[in-house]
Amino acid sequence: MLARLAHIASPAVAPRRGDMALLPRSVANYVFANKQPARQVASTPAVTYSEPTPAPAQAPAPAASGTPRFVPNWSIYKTKSAMAVRLIPPTFVASPNGSYQFVDRDGTMLLEFANANSSGPVSPGANRTYNWGNKVTFALSATELGNILASDLGASKEGLTLFHDPVKLGKTGEPLKKLNIKAFPDGNINMAVTAGPDNVSVIVSKAEFEIFKSVAHFAIPRLFGFDKLF
Repeated sequence: MLARLAHIASPAVAPRRGDMALLPRSVANYVFANKQPARQVASTPAVTYSEPTPAPAQAPAPAASGTPRFVPNWSIYKTKSAMAVRLIPPTFVASPNGSYQFVDRDGTMLLEFANANSSGPVSPGANRTYNWGNKVTFALSATELGNILASDLGASKEGLTLFHDPVKLGKTGEPLKKLNIKAFPDGNINMAVTAGPDNVSVIVSKAEFEIFKSVAHFAIPRLFGFDKLF
């Protein structure tokens, strides 16, 4: 009798009507009052598989206006002058439907030349200063960089000379600019820029000119915007 009562009172087993008839009414009422509700078994959600959605074939959204822009540069400092190298990226224009970006203007490698300030002898450990306020600039196109890389500077005493006519560039009133790159017998390179009465020359070592050529190789496809494809 006790075994049957324990079997009926267990919350894990639902009481049967036949069993309840064998118990006193008070016990039967207690069992039904404390009966646990039936446990609900959660159904397993169906799993579906689908192919990944391809990315839209359009140009990525432009960076937010607050995103910092990186402007790397490389400078060569000598006793009498200095030269800085900066890359100017190309500019893009959107297609009429806004789906694509096309190159509107190719980028350039900007060379900036400045003479050293003539402030008397420089004491040991002091930094030499340069007259960047009166710098002379020369913007090299990708084609001109290719011309420099392909030239055998040691084969000619005159070296390589590039001209920028401001009239052809639509810059009326600016002086004619000339950049001459010439190799010395010791392997060093003289880079001299002239703009009207202003002229600055920087003697570049063989190692520094190798760096210049490496930057030029890196820059050429990017000046056309090809890096945006990858």
